[in-house]
Amino acid sequence: MAMDYLLSDIVKETINKEMTFQRRIKDQQLAAKAAQQEALGIAATTIAAPAKRISCQINQLDQSFGMFQNPHAHDGRPRVNSDPQKILRYGTSTEGQGRSAYLRLEKQKGPHERFGRSITTAQEVGWTAAAATKTYTSSPFARRPLIKNQFYRPMGVSFSTGAL
Repeated sequence: MAMDYLLSDIVKETINKEMTFQRRIKDQQLAAKAAQQEALGIAATTIAAPAKRISCQINQLDQSFGMFQNPHAHDGRPRVNSDPQKILRYGTSTEGQGRSAYLRLEKQKGPHERFGRSITTAQEVGWTAAAATKTYTSSPFARRPLIKNQFYRPMGVSFSTGAL
């Protein structure tokens, strides 16, 4: 059965009432928590609004007017102590700056520096297996030495002179 306009209006009104009720309960809970903190002598904490980001057009204007220093050195590589966000926002990828330089810089970091911890099981296995593979040596009974000895036999021929 299709939903007609009257039924959809009823659903919208119900959703709005539920959202208003949830907002009222959340405000009451926050007020109660603030009262408890005040009674305990804890200073009330306020959540700061996130910083407003600057648009790419403003960044381009700042670059063209020379408002801030180029984070890339003359050879096109990012300077050692440059902020990655400044590297990302300065220049164009066709010149090897901007996003291109940022991705090159991020590629130099290992996964531990980029993520901090393993996210998937495959990463966990790979990161912990690196230490075990350094001490691994192949078995003398493995196939490789056998093939090497069978196929690469000198067969009595001297490689230096070519004589039997």
